[in-house]
Order: sequence, then C-alpha cells, then structure tokens
Amino acid sequence: MRRAALVGLAFAATLTGPLPLTGQTPTSGAGPRPAELRSLYINGNEALSDGELRTVIETRDTECRSALLVLFCLLRGVGLNVGFAHSQAFLDTLDVEQDALRLRAYYNLRGYYEAQVERDIRTVGREARVWFTIDEGPPTLIESLEIRGLPETVPPEAAQALIGLDAGDVFDRGRLRAGRDSLVRALRRQGYVTATVFEEADRPYEGPARVALDVRPGSRFRVGEVRVEGAEAIGEDVIRELFPLRAGEYYNQEAEQQGQRNLFGLEAVRFASIRRETPSGSNGLPMDPTIDLVVQITPAAPLVARPGLGWSTDQCGQTEAQVTHRNFLGGARRLQVTGQLKNLFAEQLDGAFPCSDVGTSTEFRKLNYLLQTELLLPVVFSGENSLTARLFIERETIPDIFIEEAAGFEIGITRRLGRNTTATLSYSPTYTGFGEQSADIFFCVNFGFCEVEDIVTVTRSRWLAPVTLGMVYNRADDPLRPTRGYYLTAEGEAAARSTGSQYKYLRVIAQAAAFMELEPDLVLAGRARSGIVRFPGTRIFTPGASRADRLVHPSRRFFVGGSQSVRGFAQNLLGPRVLVADATEDCPGGDFVACVARMAAENPAAFDQRPRGGDAALDISIELRRYLGSRWGLVFFADAGSVSQNLTELKNVVWTPGMGVRFASPVGSIRFDVGYNTTYAAELPAIVSLQDGTLIQMDQPVRFDPFRFDSPGALRELWRRIQLHVSIGEAF
Repeated sequence: MRRAALVGLAFAATLTGPLPLTGQTPTSGAGPRPAELRSLYINGNEALSDGELRTVIETRDTECRSALLVLFCLLRGVGLNVGFAHSQAFLDTLDVEQDALRLRAYYNLRGYYEAQVERDIRTVGREARVWFTIDEGPPTLIESLEIRGLPETVPPEAAQALIGLDAGDVFDRGRLRAGRDSLVRALRRQGYVTATVFEEADRPYEGPARVALDVRPGSRFRVGEVRVEGAEAIGEDVIRELFPLRAGEYYNQEAEQQGQRNLFGLEAVRFASIRRETPSGSNGLPMDPTIDLVVQITPAAPLVARPGLGWSTDQCGQTEAQVTHRNFLGGARRLQVTGQLKNLFAEQLDGAFPCSDVGTSTEFRKLNYLLQTELLLPVVFSGENSLTARLFIERETIPDIFIEEAAGFEIGITRRLGRNTTATLSYSPTYTGFGEQSADIFFCVNFGFCEVEDIVTVTRSRWLAPVTLGMVYNRADDPLRPTRGYYLTAEGEAAARSTGSQYKYLRVIAQAAAFMELEPDLVLAGRARSGIVRFPGTRIFTPGASRADRLVHPSRRFFVGGSQSVRGFAQNLLGPRVLVADATEDCPGGDFVACVARMAAENPAAFDQRPRGGDAALDISIELRRYLGSRWGLVFFADAGSVSQNLTELKNVVWTPGMGVRFASPVGSIRFDVGYNTTYAAELPAIVSLQDGTLIQMDQPVRFDPFRFDSPGALRELWRRIQLHVSIGEAF
C-alpha cells in the first residue's frame, strides 16, 4: 500500500512514457500555413461525456460561428465555401500531444487510474482530422469514507449528504473536492468562520481507496455588536429590520450578504457596505469569539423626477412624468406620483402605421390618461413584509373591445418567502364603467345585450373589487436582459359580493419563462402562459341573477395577439372575432346580406374585426436572441396562442413566426417586430352597424379570407400576412 496525495491536473507530470501515435503527423513547421482542423472526434468514452472532455483540451476544430448561421454552415457540407459562417481552427500537433496527457490526467482525477489515451492525426491536402481514442479501464472505488472532527451542530448524516460520496462510489477527486467545499460552507453558515477540511486517501495499486476527511471547525463566532452608520435621515430601525443578523446570533456570511442585498433594494439607499471587526485585547488576540458588524449607509437623493416618451402600434404616442420622494417622512417610505398620456396623435394619424392597432373608430383614438399616487412602506411588522397603497383615476382602451373609465385604490402586502420567492395579497376596489359607443358590439356578441337600453345598463359604472393572491419565483440572472435562469408566476383573483364587488368571478393565471445561453451573446428564451376565468355557478349565468349581473368584467376576459403575445396578429385579434360593416359607409344600398357577401368576396379588409375574447387562453413564445454589442440585438421568434371558452378547446393552437430588432434605450428595450400570419380562411359571424347604433347580425357566418380572396401573387400575399409591431420592453 502507498499513501497517495490528492492532486489536480498536475498529476499529468507523473505519467511515464510517450503515448502511442498513429496516422500521419505533419510537423508544426511544415508549409506556410498549418492544415485546417476540420473535425475532432473523441471515441471510447462512456463515463465522461464528449462535452465535458472537450472543456479539458486545447485543440479545437472548425465550427459554425453561431446557431443563427447554421444554414450557411450546412452549405459547406455540399461543397460551397461560406467562410464568414465558420470559426476556422488549425492543426497544432504540440497541442494534440499535450491534450492526450490532459485527458489522461483528467481521467485520473475522476477516479480512472488505468485510463489510456491514443491520438491519431490524419491530413488530406490542407485539411486535417484528429481522433482521441480512450480506453477508460476499470474505475477505482472507495472502500471506506470517514469524516472526523465534526462539531455537534453538524450530524454525520448531513455531512455525508454534503460530501455526496460514500463507500462503493468511484474515487472521484473532483466530486470529493466539491463536497469538501460544500461542507466548509455549511460550517461557516453556522458561525465556524475559520473552518477547514483536510483530505487523506490511501490507494494501493489496483485496489480500492480509503478516504478520510479531517474537519477542523475552529471557534464558533457569534455576532457581537451591530452598528449602523449614516442612516440618520432614513432611520436606524428600518435598516436593522432589513439586516437579518442580530447581536448574540451565530455569524452567517450568507445572511450578511442577503442583508446587503435587502438594503440595496431600498431606493432611499445609494450604497450599503458591511464591515467586519473582531474585538482584540492588548496582546492582539481576540478576546472572545465574536465579530462586530458595521453597516455603513450612504443615502440617495430624496427627490427624483423622470420623464418618459414612447410609441407602440396599440397605444400610439405615449408620455409619462413621474416624481418620486425616496424617503417620504423618513423610514425609506417611497411616495410616487405618476401621470401618463397615451394615444397621442392617434386621431391625427387616423389609424395609419405606426398607430395601426389603436382601434378602428374615433372613440378608441381619443386620449387615454392615468393619474396615480403610490405609497410604499418597505417594512411592515418585519423586514420580510412591505406594503403598497395606490390611488388612481384613468381612461384606458382595449383596442376595438371597450373603453374603460375608472377610479379607485389598491392596497397590497408583499412577503419575501425566500431569496427568490415573493407572495403578494392585494385588494383593489374600483368604480368602473364603459363608453357606450365602444362597447355595444362587444356586449352584444358575447353576452346577448344588443338592445340600446341593455347596453346602457351594463356599461354604467359599477364596483369591481377583487382580492388577488400572486406568487413569483425568479431565478433569472438579470431582470432586463436575462441570459440564464427562469421565473415562475401564478395569480388567483376572486370577486364576489363578500368583497364588495358587483361583478362576480374567479380568475387564475400561470406563467413560466426560461433562458439559456447557447454561446456568448446568443440566448434561447421561452415563455408559456395560460389562464381561465369562471363566473360562479356557470360560465356566465347564475340562475335567478338579474341581466345586469350576468357578466364577467370584460377586462378579466382573455385576449391574445399583439406585441406582447402572438405577434403574427394585430392587437387582440387571435381567437373568436366578429366582422363589422358600417351601414352608411359600406352598405348604403340597404341590402345587408348581399353587401356583406360582396365585401367578403371583393374587399374583406373593409370589415372591422372585433375580438370577442374568451374565458380561457394560452400563449407560447420562443425567441433566439442575438445581442450585437451593448445596444443592438436581433431576435428570431415563434409565437403560438389560442383563445376559447374552456381549457379543453385550447388545443387549437395557431403558430406565427417572425423576427425583430432591439435597441437598448434609457427607457427600456425598443422593439421593432415583424410577425407572419399563418392562418387561412375562417367562417366568422358578421354584424352591420346602423347609424342610430342598432346592430343587425347576419343569420349565416361569412367566409373571411383577407390574404387570398383574390388569388394574389406570392409577394402580395406575403405583404398582406406581415404584421408590424413597435413597442418598448421585451415581450417577456
């Protein structure tokens, strides 16, 4: 038996004898230029993957520069040289020779001491190929694993789980090292600031290994004093509530870091630093195993104003002014007053791009507004809770669906359940009503309220007062430009007489998004979202309910399509729709049936498409994001969605592809997206709107085919299917 010291990749220096070399090996000085390395193969490996082994070696072969260029890269396989698509690599025989040593050393590190690696280089003209052939041999197993010196606070079973290895496992020194680091971190979380773990291993030739870990925890430190400096204007109590460590508790470095993140989350704090001090006696040695913490706060400027300008196809010109007091009456309370105007220039542009999605009638093109005051209390009862109160008045349009005027307030409490998890409970009573001119078709088609007096009844202002519970679990690495991670959200909303609401419904929405970096500056992103709303008793009606009470609030129904969902469609136009013809402009002759049939056959674009929405919805988006520096980006996307009256009907999903350009501006990512509508003819209900507001619905649906009704050429049809979107902020 011999005692083997644990080593890293330097173990390669102990390997003896040259490795066998087969095939033709050009010298590094042959010719004016080395051969291009077209292919690199790794054979014989079973325990370790190709991807893992490629990270160990220096040799690289010519590869496609980006997944976005894969089609151009494939052209090379049929004899076409598209050089810009490839990142060329050239043969270096010295690297190949050293890589064989590296692979063997790496196998030793992972517990395969008898592994052998052969290299094979073959050249044809100015092209080369390299093979690494591996004979892994049998792994060295662990006969016993002993952990000595554990403090009472760490049970042996917990330590074993942190190490992740046990008797019978492969003697993988990489995993052992990672397990040792996990054990050290666990000890330091419990106050053992100087904890270390030493390894010893006996491995006889061609035999199993005996491993011992010697734990030396050292002294267990407590928090002595926590001092707060520089927080006079904010208030020391708030800082202490958000900083989780208390005097007398065992020191925990992770808790200290979480406290610093909490303080940076306060807008009233410009900078927060934590300084550790160890009390000392006259001999310079610690008097007691304690650590004093000094929390140094640099306050931010209390008042800040922010103007904003924006543009989108569904809200036209937008402007915003926001004034924030970051430390209102002390305690890091945030008071924020916001004013917004939307639909600027919508009337003047009369529905032309880039305001093409604001709505088809003048009522939808009038100015929208929001005036809002919001107060945030960052600490309520404890540092884990915050409270938000909001008072607002607004006019908002959902294009071609309804115009809502509302005033109300909202109060909500948010609790941090973990580093990445928050939950919010809110109550938001709102006195809300609808414009009669904009809502008649929506209420007639969806709820059967087609008479003028009925529409007046259901559009009058009433109380909407839901209680909402939402949860967010966020593991994305960046809130504005994520490249890795994911987030999950879920929200349940209920409104009933018991909540003070004159609308009654239950609504649930769930969403998941994930991000994966395929290569530097190339990110694959995906999002799926689904929701359902139900009226108590049945979908809409409850036996004995009055006509005015027989509807779910329209803003709580689901609409899909537009810049934030399925971009191959105009705003809200995926799913159930109704075609509207104007009697005065489109059908002056009075024969409405013949008029509607003629419009469908000769000029379907003359119809106003009004979305009906649904009680259930699903939308999915997949994006390939290429960042072109710090400002510009290119995106290829595929969106899908469905809207229906129940979840079982959501299987009829419509896919639309597209691409877009991104520009990172101070107000957010400016998006210009081009979507392609893949749908064909559909049978849709049609309505003729008379001048006095009366609605006449056709007995038979109309065949609606806006893209191919006149057998257009390929380019004309392509242009008709294109949908343009301009907006601010990522789709997800």
